[in-house]
Amino acid sequence: MIPLFGEAAALSAALCWATSSMIFSNVGGKAGAQTVNRGRLACSIFCLTALHWALEGQPWPDSVTWEQLGWLSLSSMLGLVIGDAMLFQAFVMVGARLSMLLMSTVPIMGAFLAWFLFDETLRPVEIAGIACGVGGILIVILGKKGRPAGLAGRDYVVGILFGLGGAVGQVANLITAKYALIDGYSALSASWIRTLVAVVAMWGLAVVMGRVRRTVTACIAPDVGKWLLLGAFIGPAVGVWLSMVAVQHANVGIASTLMALPPVILIVYEGLILRKPVGLQAIAGTCLAFGGVALLFLH
Repeated sequence: MIPLFGEAAALSAALCWATSSMIFSNVGGKAGAQTVNRGRLACSIFCLTALHWALEGQPWPDSVTWEQLGWLSLSSMLGLVIGDAMLFQAFVMVGARLSMLLMSTVPIMGAFLAWFLFDETLRPVEIAGIACGVGGILIVILGKKGRPAGLAGRDYVVGILFGLGGAVGQVANLITAKYALIDGYSALSASWIRTLVAVVAMWGLAVVMGRVRRTVTACIAPDVGKWLLLGAFIGPAVGVWLSMVAVQHANVGIASTLMALPPVILIVYEGLILRKPVGLQAIAGTCLAFGGVALLFLH
């Protein structure tokens, strides 16, 4: 196995998610967040089928044990369905920055649970790398006030709980997927199964709620469809596949830290590519986060 293969996969997944988040943010303003969520899953299973055919020689997995199927289905429901639904609700109730702040607890929870369940231990330099990575992410996210003006009381508490629920869902997603991947099962096959379960769940709910026609009409619009397919290929297809590779070959705490970098990557994009002013706090957080990344790759 190539040295740091899992860590490289995790960082690549973060790059994919940062890119797809920009695409989905733009498309979501035209079609609606829940419509985009269902559409991206449908497009991603199409993309994963093509990838699986090209790399594994067949369009879908032909061998999976009932135990692996159970863990992957549970991972999909906890992460791609329940966890993402809670995160999207938190976005609406308390804003993206505060929601991402709550999601930054994922590496800490993931490292603790991986130690408890898989006996994964961290060396001092790895702990320092995770601390720098999470600290840098927090500084970037807190660069602007995260709590929307006028939000208080019960709605604020409920929004926080939804954000924490999204974080717990992401941790549970990684941990349960790792159980299915322990024996060297194909990460691409695992991604295909997890995504199919999410597609069935989300589109089944759309059928019950009578929203299938509206979703399809919105997703095939000329200014939406091609971008939705591109974003689905980059993020939910390739990004999720790489996240499974990362969990399979790297410590869960390290992998989840690297995969939590999209807010920092987006700051770099805004500053270097779009030439937007990002502020000293964002620059400091970015430097600290990438310092943590360097520690994790140089350990």
